[in-house]
Amino acid sequence: MAELQLIDTLEPGDDAAPLCKYEIYGVDESMPEYALIFIRQGEDGEWQQQGKLSFAAADEKQEATSGAMGYGSGDSLPDLRDLRQQAKERCEQHYRENREAR
Repeated sequence: MAELQLIDTLEPGDDAAPLCKYEIYGVDESMPEYALIFIRQGEDGEWQQQGKLSFAAADEKQEATSGAMGYGSGDSLPDLRDLRQQAKERCEQHYRENREAR
């Protein structure tokens, strides 16, 4: 299994002092698998991990290796979508939903 790397960091909200950030990890920039969610805590502003968001790329990779997607035996995953952009949009959506819930 390939080692995952940090491929992007998003800090939605107030540019001066963001309260939340998302670190997106994947095998490479085109295949994000999950984002770690961090919240700024206390007066010192230290980041603490609060959760994890999984993306469709991880699910599709699992289905492709199990043969459940129905692609031909020689086919690889289709490159029809910008998975990195979708991961960013999912993080932004998660941020908006959780900000409104507070």
